[in-house]
Formats: sequence, C-alpha cells, structure tokens
Amino acid sequence: MNDKKFLKNQQPQRPQRHNPAGKPSPKRWKRILLYSFLGVTLLGLIVGFGAAGFIYFKYSKGLPDVRQLRDYQPSTISRVYSENDELIAEFYIEKRVLAPLEDIPLHLKQATLAIEDSNFYYHFGIDPKAIVRAMITNFQAGHVVEGGSTITQQLSKTLFLSFERSLERKIREAILAIRMELVFTKEDILEMYLNQIYYGHGSYGVEAAARTYFGKPVKDLSIAECALISGLPKAPNHYSPYKDLEKSIGRRNHAIRRMAHLGFITEQEKEQALAEEVKLGQVMDPINKAPYFVEYIRQFIQEKYGSSKLYRDGLKIYTTLNYANQVSAQKAVREGLREADKRFGYRGPLQRVSDFSDREALDTLLAKLNAESETTVEASEEQPVVEGNIVHGLVTRVTQDEAKVYLGGMQGTIPLENMDWAREPNTRLDIRWSKIQNARHALAVGDVIMVKLGQKQNTTQWNLSLEQEPEVQAGLISLDPTTGHIKAMVGGYDFKKSQFNRATQAIRQPGSAFKPIIFAAAIEDGYTPASIVIDSPIIFKEKEDTFDKWKPVNFSEKFYGPTSLRTALTHSRNVVTIKLLQHTGVPKAVEVSQRLGIQSPMANNLSIALGSSGVTLYELVRAYAVFANQGQRIEPIPIRMILDRDGEMIYTPNIEKKQVISSGLAAIITDLMRSVVDHGTGRKVKVLNRPIAAKTGTTNNYIDAWFMGYSPELVTGVWVGKDRDETMGVNETGSRAAIPIWLQFMEEALQGRAVKDFPVSDEVVYMKVNPETGYAANYDNPKAQLEMFLRDNLPMKAGELEAILGKDNF
Repeated sequence: MNDKKFLKNQQPQRPQRHNPAGKPSPKRWKRILLYSFLGVTLLGLIVGFGAAGFIYFKYSKGLPDVRQLRDYQPSTISRVYSENDELIAEFYIEKRVLAPLEDIPLHLKQATLAIEDSNFYYHFGIDPKAIVRAMITNFQAGHVVEGGSTITQQLSKTLFLSFERSLERKIREAILAIRMELVFTKEDILEMYLNQIYYGHGSYGVEAAARTYFGKPVKDLSIAECALISGLPKAPNHYSPYKDLEKSIGRRNHAIRRMAHLGFITEQEKEQALAEEVKLGQVMDPINKAPYFVEYIRQFIQEKYGSSKLYRDGLKIYTTLNYANQVSAQKAVREGLREADKRFGYRGPLQRVSDFSDREALDTLLAKLNAESETTVEASEEQPVVEGNIVHGLVTRVTQDEAKVYLGGMQGTIPLENMDWAREPNTRLDIRWSKIQNARHALAVGDVIMVKLGQKQNTTQWNLSLEQEPEVQAGLISLDPTTGHIKAMVGGYDFKKSQFNRATQAIRQPGSAFKPIIFAAAIEDGYTPASIVIDSPIIFKEKEDTFDKWKPVNFSEKFYGPTSLRTALTHSRNVVTIKLLQHTGVPKAVEVSQRLGIQSPMANNLSIALGSSGVTLYELVRAYAVFANQGQRIEPIPIRMILDRDGEMIYTPNIEKKQVISSGLAAIITDLMRSVVDHGTGRKVKVLNRPIAAKTGTTNNYIDAWFMGYSPELVTGVWVGKDRDETMGVNETGSRAAIPIWLQFMEEALQGRAVKDFPVSDEVVYMKVNPETGYAANYDNPKAQLEMFLRDNLPMKAGELEAILGKDNF
C-alpha cells in the first residue's frame, strides 16, 4: 500500500447525520437560497435595466445634442465705445462677461464646489449619495430643504431645460448630465457653469456678479467675497446682500465653513473670512452715458441685424461720438433749458407736506424723488452730495428775504436773489414781467421743491437756489463736416422721462434758419452777394378764388428800401428773402434744399422762404455741413465699425461723398453767414474769437428758436421749443434761447484747438463794389467795399447794363 493511499485511509470519517424524513441538508438550503438570491438579483437587474432602458429611450427623445456646446456661445453684453474707445453704453438681456477658467480665482471654484457639489470630480454627472442624503433630509424636514442636483445637472437644466418641478424634467436633466460628462472634461463643465449661472440683479456668470456686488473684476475677489458669490445661485433674490444682508452673510459663512471642512482653506483663513466686513459696490443700471445718441445707434443696429444679435452676441460697436463733446452738450442743454425756463415763470411746488413730525418718512420721500431725477454733477461714494447738483427739499420757514429748506439730514437757505425769477407763469406776448420782491410770493412752508446746491456753509448747511424742471425742450447735434462723424447728440432734457429724440425725430419750422438755402438757390440762379433787392411792402393773394391776402413784414416791422443780399441775410430781412424766392421760383429752392440733404416734404408756396415748412434738426445740420465742406455732402456717420464676439469686422460705414453745389457757392454762403456773426443776429458768438458762420431762426409767436453755426472743424445746430406748438414767451428768439446753449457747447468743444480759417475756393474772387448799387467800383472810390463773387458771375460796372439794354429802357 503506497503512502498516499495510506494517508487517505487514515483520515477521520465524518459522521453521517440522521435524516429520517429525507429533508434537504443545510448545505442544500444554502445552495437554494444562493440560487434564489442570484435569480432574484438577475431578474431585478433585467427588470431594472429594462426599466432604465425604457425610461432612457422614452425621456431622451427630443433632447438636444450636448456636443453643440463645443461651440458654446452664451448671451453676452454688446458694448458701445466712443471715438477714443471709451465705454459709453451696454446692451444686454443677460448681463454676462465671459471669464476663462484660469482667470477665475481658485477660492471661488472651491467655494462653488463646497456649497454646490463637493463630489464633483468623483461622480459621472449624477451623485446617488447626494440624492439619497437629500431625500432623507427633506423627509425629516417635511418639505424640500436640500437638493441632490450636481453642478452638471444644474448646467444641463439651465442650458437646455425649463425650471418646472417635475419628475420628467429631473430624468431628462440626469440624462443630459451623464451625456455631458461623457463629452466634456470636468474643467470644461465647471467653466461653463461659472459663466452661465444666474447670480441675481441681472448678472449672469461670476465676472458680472463680481462687478455687480463688489464693483471689481472677479480675479480681485477675497475668500469671503468668493464665498458670498458662490452662495447666490441657490436663491439669488433671497440671498442678495442688497435685499437682505443678514441672510446673505449667513449663506456666505456656510460656504466658508464648508471650504474649511473640505480642506480648501486653513482654520486661520476661515476665521479671517468669517470676520470680514461686506463692502458692497452699487447696483448699476446698464451703462448709458449718451442716451439719445445710444438709442439712435440701437435703432440702427436692431434694424440692420435684429434684436438677438444686438442683445446676445457681444458686439463691439465703435462710434464717432466724442465723449468730452457729448458731456459738454448734455451740460449745455440742461443748463440752457433751466435758464430759459426761469424766464417763463414758476409753476409751483412738486407737492405739499403738512405733517413734519415723521422725519423718517420725509427722508424717504426726498430720497425717492432724488433717485428718480438726473443729477447735474456726478457724485461719488466719497462725495455723495456735490455742489452744482439739483436735489429735492422741503420748505420749513419763509421770510420776506429768504426760505429755509430741509434736504434730508442737511439744511439750506435760498436768498431772495436766488428765487426772484419765480413769478407766476404767463405767456402773454404783450406784457413784460419784473422780478418778485418777496420770497412769500413764491414759496410757502410745506412746499416740496427742487433746489441747486451752491456753496457749502458748513458740514450740514448749504446756499441754495430755487429750480424747477423745464417744460421747454431742446435738441443739439454736432458733427465734423469733413468726415460726417457725429460728435455729439442730445435729443431732450431728460431721457428717462422722454425718449423722443428731438434732434432726429421732431419736425419743426426752421424759421429764418432756412434762409441760407434760399440765398444759395438765388446765387446759383445768377444773383450775387452785392445784388440789390428793394425791401418794400408786398401783398400776395394766396388763393385765386378767395380774398385772403398775405402781407409779409420784417421782424422789426420796418422796410429798408434797396438792400444787398449780404445785408439782407446779415439782418434776416424777410421781405427780401421772399422776393428772392419769388424770382428763382419755389421748385428751384426745393431742388437745392433736397440736394443739400433736406428730405422732409416741402410746401409749394413762398412762405418756405421764412422757414414755414417743417424739417428736423438732423436735416438742417446735414445741409449746413455742405456749406462748411466746400459743397460736398457727406451723410452723417454715427458708427466707425462693428466687431462680432470673435473680433471679426461685420460692419463699416459706406461713406457717401457727393458734390451737390459748387465750392464757390459754398464759400459765398459761408462768407455771408460770417457777416451774421460779425454784424447781425449772431453777434453773441463773436466771443469765440474764431471764424464762425451762423444763422439764427425764430418762428411766429416765439414757438421755435434755432441757432445753426459752424467753424471749419464743427457744424452744430441747436433747436429750442416746447413739444406742443406753444409759445415760449416774449422775445424767446434764436438769439436769446438757442445761442447760449450753442455757445457754451462750442466754447468747450473748440477749447485747445488751433484757430483755423475756412478754406478759400479757387472758384471765387474778391472785387470792390459800390454797396448802394451793387456795381463794380474803382479802388479809389471811398464808398467801395470788397465783396466775394463767383468767377463766372462778376458784377457789372456802372453804365454797362444801360449800354446793353439801351437808354430807352431806363
């Protein structure tokens, strides 16, 4: 017997168990249970996979292809820039500035993961553990207090799905999340999330959020600031520090503690962050530093490219606007209108207050009124109240010589001389009004009024002057005549209260501001600046079948006899202008006006000589620019170029230049309008000490006031009037109402520029003439004056016309 068989025979034998009933042994029970478990498990897996497959195929139908996110282009801000590339406006539906992941602080990424999805780098789009934990927490609380969605799920919901609460949406969200995890890296998903999620107050993405809440770029945020921003997406309105600072700080501190718990920051960093004071920026409206011009730009781009491209595609719009000029224009219009409005009288307080006991309510009222009105001078955090600003106040005491005003935490005094304009309003043209002699005639205790801050007496006391919001409106446009570039545009007193652009949309009678066009037509038709027209009474029968008659008169209601064209335009003689139009014909004048850029329909009658046919300020500035640009018309250009979000140029202006009148004719009209400044109705602007050509305009009953003027560098037009065709008051002429605005703007716009003269056309010559006859004169004639003429239309010498026509005709 070998050793192996021996050892085997020596092994102890297991005793046989007694099983009298033939029942299965314990070993067999184990097998049965094991096979049963495996069977049930297998069946469960089959059913589970089947159900999962059914759910997947059912709810994945119609889901978008997540691969399209490879070209992820979220809605971003379109920005508008000045000619010097200063940011002047923004257009957006979602305020978003894209920030690459590498530019986002590590602490902001960590804070987001800590409070939103700490297992982000370890799950495949959905986090079963988080789902179970949320279910238990919500069950214990009896309502939803915690979500189980991962960052990937939140992103898929934001990008592709609605925000409805339903099982179907959650399933579709999970499917999309898994798909995204298969296609994109974790870094890609985190970058998209941090640029896509809503953080409140119109801000999408962390860059916009950083600027909204802290007024600085995201890269400059502290740990505490990162934690505050990371806590907003859960409920931006609920946790906004502007709305509930206490709740916002609580949410921030939760994020800080989670960061420390996960080892993202040290205990020392945690304590410092928890103790950090919240220093908020200021919720800003969309940037818009030139509202009427920006609206003009918006309408152009929206018409050309549509709203979606404008508000979502992150365009860069480079304009021709000179921001310094625009600031000057806005200031000149506001100050000019306030000054003009005071000549019309005081319309009374904004409202009355009888109970002074509740100071908190008074402060709230004044703060609300101040927030709704535009300031004159920009304030700052260091200087919230600035000299020159217009604020609201409550009259608390009035004597004969002054009024005391409560300004909400401050006091002020209005001396009589700073409110003596405040007579009762009256627009009667036959009465001249004097200043008030008693402060009680204007103000009473309890009046809520507007005041301008003057010199500060001490920390809480101000010198004040009484103000009111003007009823009269204005428009201003300034452009470079050689390029057509629009440098400034103002369409009214306050864009917040009226978006109607009176510079481009208001069709108003131009009055005498239209006369240079009539004179241009006449000179083109053979007249010269020295031509003599008799300024004498004339009567026109307007209609053949009626007895209606029109007897035009000059503004002075006098007639001046033989008058040269230069004298007639210098002093804005109505009768001479009408006779010129009568000779050249209305069709000729209309045709010339159209060449110059007037597109509004013109009336077919002689009254257009006096500017009776309505035009826009924009059209009139375009026409005057032809005179300033040697007869070339260039369509006004507001935009230099537009770039798309990738920096590709999608628009440049089509510059249209056209010689519409001769350079000689343009030079003569310019020279005639220089006489308006030197000797006529535009004398006030001589203080510029520059070559200026200009013309005033005033319509019947002082309804419209104009001043159109230009230097070689800038053509600027100003219109002043009420939106309704109502009189502005006695003597509110172009010289009185419009020139101050024009002059204030041009003084600042031309400051520092070298003095330039108008170019001289080679189509003109200078000759001496007898101003009384218009004939050429000898140089030794003491009455002779130099005059400008077209080379092919020189004045005759005395006796030449008699020789041509014969003595019998004289």
